[in-house]
Amino acid sequence: MSEAPPPEAKTPGKAGGLWPVGLAVGLIWLGWQVALVPLAARAPSEHAIRLSPGSAEVLARAAEGEMRAGDMEDAGYLARLSLSRAPFDVEALRVLAMAEAEAGRTVQADELMTLAGNWSLRDSAAHSWLIESRLRQGNYASAFAHADTMVRRRADLRPQVFNLFSTAIETDPRAGPYLASELADSPPWRSEYLQSLYRRPNGLQLLAGLALGLEKTDGPFTSTELQSLYQALYQGRRIAGLQTIRETLDRPSTAAILVNGEFADQEAILPFGWQLGVGPGISVGLLNDDRRPELTALRVIHDARNAQELASQLVLMEPGTYRLSGRQRLENGRGRTGFAWQVQCLESSEIISEVRFQLDMDAQADWSSFQTRVVVPEQGCTAQIVKLVPINTGRRTDIVIWFSQLALERIP
Repeated sequence: MSEAPPPEAKTPGKAGGLWPVGLAVGLIWLGWQVALVPLAARAPSEHAIRLSPGSAEVLARAAEGEMRAGDMEDAGYLARLSLSRAPFDVEALRVLAMAEAEAGRTVQADELMTLAGNWSLRDSAAHSWLIESRLRQGNYASAFAHADTMVRRRADLRPQVFNLFSTAIETDPRAGPYLASELADSPPWRSEYLQSLYRRPNGLQLLAGLALGLEKTDGPFTSTELQSLYQALYQGRRIAGLQTIRETLDRPSTAAILVNGEFADQEAILPFGWQLGVGPGISVGLLNDDRRPELTALRVIHDARNAQELASQLVLMEPGTYRLSGRQRLENGRGRTGFAWQVQCLESSEIISEVRFQLDMDAQADWSSFQTRVVVPEQGCTAQIVKLVPINTGRRTDIVIWFSQLALERIP
């Protein structure tokens, strides 16, 4: 039996020797493609297009560059190419919208830019364009909504946008309700905007309009915001405006001439409400009487030396005759120092009424009543200050005195 011949040895072919070369070429190509991304991102537009002509991002950036150079036709062409590859590219959509606007196709431009603004809340250029466009159209609701989007994200743009808000409502009263609608939602920029109005020449007038416009919304002026407005009007001696706003809003209530004459521990909206004195040697507080806990009162601890006002508030009385009444109790103290409730005209500083309490009596266990007549003159006294002051100060001693149920009533 003859043996089978041995199998022939296999020799390597040409294909087996080329695969390392193919692998090297593939790796080089892959590395080049990886390197293209940062190169195309950093290179000038004309070079980036040559490096990566099919990249939607590169085309969009090139479109932006052409737009900045003023060639809107090329910018629009490149933007369309970019959108054909990436339909949701906001930058390309914005450039195309501007190209359409430049060509006079305003309706198409507005529609495209609206899409860009809706797709990206971060595209400040799109929102700026939309604000300007909407203002030209008189569409304040949309303009202010886009402005709100910008200032929520870009604090550095707030001064310019705040000026836009104020200018709009100064030049067109129809814009006021739309701005009030934005503020009613209590956006994070609300306080900053309201404060900016105090630095504007006619800012108090704008603030007054906003206070009235916001009152019936879900975001009326807070007590702090209203107090800032009241105090600015008061310090500027704009009493007529102050009175109008207070009576319209009824904050605080105008049911009584004097606010919180019972001295209850409640929030005040100055200058309507008690401004309590603070200083060395004095302590003024709204407390419950320690003998009659149901009675709220003003308790004054005084060293008989500090001459500053102890409590004060602004009132608005028409010319005529009034009665100031109340109750008081001396807890501790004797000497020549006393106290007085005074009514003073704001404009002339004239004291038109005063009732004094001399400490020539022993401490009182019970409350005693007092009253005095107040005559508001016809001229020069449109607003008044009711205040508690120490008199004959100088020699140190310890005094504790209480007041309660203070009231101002008109005498027919």
